[in-house]
Amino acid sequence: MLPSTIELREADQPVVHRLPRAVAVGLASANIATVAPTLGADEYRVSGVRKVGVVRIAGHTVWLKPKTPVRRLFAMLGYARAGSAIWTEDDFGFEEDEDLVPALAHAFVRQASRALAGGPLRGYVTHEDALPLVRGRWRIGDQLTRRGGQPLPVEVSFDDYVDDIAENQVLLTAATRLLRLPGVPADVLGALRRTVRVLDGVSVIPVGAPVPVVRQDRRNARYSSALALASLVLSGSSVEQRAGSVVASGFLVDMWSVFEDFVSAGLREAFKPYGGVLVSQYASTLDVEGTVKIAPDLVWIVDGVVRACIDVKYKVEKHGQYPNADLYQMAAYSSRFGLHEANLIYATADVLRSRLQMLNGPSIERHAIDIGSSILAIGSQMRTIASRTAKGAVFSAENCLGIVEGGDALLNEAART
Repeated sequence: MLPSTIELREADQPVVHRLPRAVAVGLASANIATVAPTLGADEYRVSGVRKVGVVRIAGHTVWLKPKTPVRRLFAMLGYARAGSAIWTEDDFGFEEDEDLVPALAHAFVRQASRALAGGPLRGYVTHEDALPLVRGRWRIGDQLTRRGGQPLPVEVSFDDYVDDIAENQVLLTAATRLLRLPGVPADVLGALRRTVRVLDGVSVIPVGAPVPVVRQDRRNARYSSALALASLVLSGSSVEQRAGSVVASGFLVDMWSVFEDFVSAGLREAFKPYGGVLVSQYASTLDVEGTVKIAPDLVWIVDGVVRACIDVKYKVEKHGQYPNADLYQMAAYSSRFGLHEANLIYATADVLRSRLQMLNGPSIERHAIDIGSSILAIGSQMRTIASRTAKGAVFSAENCLGIVEGGDALLNEAART
């Protein structure tokens, strides 16, 4: 009999698992992993697990375990979303060996309880209604078009001081989503239900509807950590919208996206001492006609000129169908922006050959960030990358300027003779 709970681990190398066919189809259709049948009955070769979390497929609970420790993963998620460490060790409230969903559920109820300790936040909300008396502002135009001159009911607009505001809607929706997720610990379910009761009368955001943007201010400061976790719950639980007919519900995050967002936020901070601006997904083209689109992960722009180009890769490329594709990509970027140096950043603890000098082309520096190390250590690695990149870019620019000035001097000397 096939198991009702299945564990898969984030890995590059294929691993053979016994899976129900519906689960194998669901994993492939939801783009969670690459799944190929073997000669064995109910056996599938699973590789390239790209997401971590938990998902329920055809009555089976599938746990997708990250290589990165959960605490480290949470810290990366928080930094990527806020550009700073928005959660401390005390904010989590889970043990080191727990999976992502139990950790997220524990952290959310901890922060939601703190946010709601003094009662739900209230605020003014504008309502439009037809009433038997005038309240607030009389909407004369609507009165004439909708009522045909009848005096009652009166079309009015008024402000009401209520708790059905965006902050509470986000918290309530996150709590209800967590209640439906597989893998939420039993001790958390009671706390989630209490959160729902406290927010009775608040509207739930429908699945698929845009989540309201909540601006942080002094009024809602006590909600800040809870809202950050709620936003994470809502973004990861989008699998409820179903990528395939057999996928029921779950919470998943893309590790490549987490790493890219984390590195982008960290480098943006690390580049501040050098001026300029670090731009993500910089749109440009390779050809004159503008048909070949490119979008490097990060470019450093100083005085309107691209001085450095950085691409972030969660995994080191393997020698498969397209070996050295990362190097081809960086060579093209360097050619486009007239750079003599380009940078690749990988999530790996392995030692890479740091600098490769292309024939008749740029030098490409490859950096390794060990996401298994502490956040302080990772921050130090990013500052080193920023320093080397900025200094290399300035040196290349000065070198090019020297060559141009030297060429001008030779031309002037030739003209005089």
